[in-house]
Amino acid sequence: MSFSQKLALSYVILIKLLRLAVINFFTTLLYKKTSNIKKILINRDGAFGDSIVALPAISIIRQNYPDAQIDLLSVNNNSVSFKDIGLSNHLIDNLYNINKNERNETLRKLKEQHYDLFIQIPQNIGIYKSIRNMLLVRFYLNIKNAFGWDYGRIKSFMRSQKQVGQIITDTRRFIRALKQHGLVGDFVYPLISQVPNNNEINNLIETRETIAFLIGGKLQPKKWPLNHWVSLAKLIGDRKKILIVGGKTEIDEAEYILERTTNTTNLCGKLEVPELRYLLEKTETAISLDTGAMHLCDTTNTRFITLFSTRDLSDKWFPGSKNATVIEKVLPCSFCLKTKCHDNICMSTILPNEVYSELLKR
Repeated sequence: MSFSQKLALSYVILIKLLRLAVINFFTTLLYKKTSNIKKILINRDGAFGDSIVALPAISIIRQNYPDAQIDLLSVNNNSVSFKDIGLSNHLIDNLYNINKNERNETLRKLKEQHYDLFIQIPQNIGIYKSIRNMLLVRFYLNIKNAFGWDYGRIKSFMRSQKQVGQIITDTRRFIRALKQHGLVGDFVYPLISQVPNNNEINNLIETRETIAFLIGGKLQPKKWPLNHWVSLAKLIGDRKKILIVGGKTEIDEAEYILERTTNTTNLCGKLEVPELRYLLEKTETAISLDTGAMHLCDTTNTRFITLFSTRDLSDKWFPGSKNATVIEKVLPCSFCLKTKCHDNICMSTILPNEVYSELLKR
């Protein structure tokens, strides 16, 4: 490790320690641990992937409090979240899945519940918002026992953070936070799978060896060029049936691939999340972008290859399955945090031949 890397990492560590010191100060000041826990409120905001990666932590909370009332608050303006993903029975008692303009009304309802414990499964918010939320939980919701806030994301010197490789996935980060508060348990994804309510789709799954292309994703810098998908489908050839999976917003992209290939079927917008999980369990291999469907695939035993953009510290979103392979390109322009990129080079330089070579490995 060079001197400049050591200096950069020392700065990152210092910022983390300072933020944690502030969080711990306010936690000690505001909250007291209690033993008689009957009602718990968990907060985890975000969309499809954010919901999936938090599930092992939520499961551990339930394992430790099997008889408690456990409610989940999730603020999400996106189309897919906790309400859609097929949670197992008795994981949570009440789900408050709301958008931002419903937050004030929902908080008034939650205040009436008189919770004994609040657990934050954090997003990467800054120290100011963390303190604001801690104060809100203590003095508005009147919850006297709470934990879960942490140092968030450190945007400085991301290249050095990446090179040293000390970044843990969000799933492991949440479990570590629970362990620090004495909550341990089995690592499971409490999700159900459901046979698709479509005989044509079922026939595709059951009668032919299939490969899934998971082409979804919100951010343009995380997308793989459509012509690369086309080229990969042609390399795979007609001996396999390729199922193109995504949401309704990916229908046109899937049609582009479909029109230029002979071995693809467009399933975008046709599957509920539990049905998609069933499909992924039956699929031979999946090729995916960094998307919610990739995290869903990570909950199965299916082999999959994930193509990651390096606009951000991608490690925190890496799959945990032993059946997963990650392909990414760290370039001079990586860690830009852009939401738009004119050439999408960190994705376009992942070539179809490279993905196909990985696909051929067993």
